[in-house]
Amino acid sequence: MRMRTPVLMVLAGLLMVAGCGKNDSNDASKTTSPAATTTASTSAVKPTPDAHPAVRIGSDSDGKAITLTAGQGLVVTLDANPTTGFTWALTDLDQNIVKQNGAAEYEQDPNPDGRVGVGGKSVLNFVAANPGGTRLVLEYKRSWEQGVPPAKTFSVNLTVQ
Repeated sequence: MRMRTPVLMVLAGLLMVAGCGKNDSNDASKTTSPAATTTASTSAVKPTPDAHPAVRIGSDSDGKAITLTAGQGLVVTLDANPTTGFTWALTDLDQNIVKQNGAAEYEQDPNPDGRVGVGGKSVLNFVAANPGGTRLVLEYKRSWEQGVPPAKTFSVNLTVQ
């Protein structure tokens, strides 16, 4: 325990120093260093919600054609229950045309009785990147089961203008 105490003290000191800066988000003179900008940048395409609101689709859109504008978001919400081992996996998409925007998120259905294993919705986000056409295919399967057909599939044909 003696060796850990100095390390903890140093870390606590660093946290205190980091928290001592001015935090005024309305200060127009505040600038960001080039290093901070470089480390925060990613190759992800950002949706443009002001110009074109995201298109939200669910299982009722299976097999349909969807048209997007470059920069527009696409939100796919499908029934899921990860407690069964099943998850929605992306199996086909030309990411030069439409990119997946982050990992899938899970939203549990309301559970007033506190039951275990209640299902919910899997939410997957995409962004239209470049003009063209591609097919989005998702499969509901267990990752460890090889050679087993998926329990469900979902697909839409996407056109980006």
